[in-house]
Amino acid sequence: MHPDDGLLTITAAYTGLRWGELAGLQWIRTYLDSDPRIAVDPEFGALHEVRGQELVLGPPKTPASVRDVHLPPFLVNELLAHHERNPDSRFVFPGARGALRRRSNFRQRVWLPALAGNEALGWVPLKQGMHFHDLRHTHETWLIEDGVPHVLRLERLGHKRKEVHDRYSHVTDAMISRMLEQLQRRWEEDGGWSWIMEGRDEAV
Repeated sequence: MHPDDGLLTITAAYTGLRWGELAGLQWIRTYLDSDPRIAVDPEFGALHEVRGQELVLGPPKTPASVRDVHLPPFLVNELLAHHERNPDSRFVFPGARGALRRRSNFRQRVWLPALAGNEALGWVPLKQGMHFHDLRHTHETWLIEDGVPHVLRLERLGHKRKEVHDRYSHVTDAMISRMLEQLQRRWEEDGGWSWIMEGRDEAV
């Protein structure tokens, strides 16, 4: 797997962002400073495939999807290094030659081979039958295991507050800090990552 494809996958798992939010993510909405976060823009915060052909930027799935998604330290470092490798790119996770990524191409050329593994290259197979969107479910499961308050889980995943107690509570900086510490701990306990560099398929 190409390192850029690997980082896209890791970012999905550790932020809970949807495919369209990641595929359409631009550097101008990715803040890697003292308050590192990804800001999902209300007007062009997601990539859409129109009639299965044309790729266009537009609003995210719902009004609640417009949000700030804070980043753990390891992911900030990985994204900074990624930006250095791709200094002229408008998009954080572009396809070949800087083009927008098509989900079907990513699935066929990156995701399915990763699920299958490759013994010759030392790739350990991922869970068979897993979908990219399952990374979002994985992220929410981690948050639940780590005791992240329900109101913060809703906000981070871009879900509408439906229950009365959710509407009368709010997210605090302390909640966010504890959540990021837990995500950082998970990363460190998992041993980080390494990818065998391969040439990217020009159609991705």
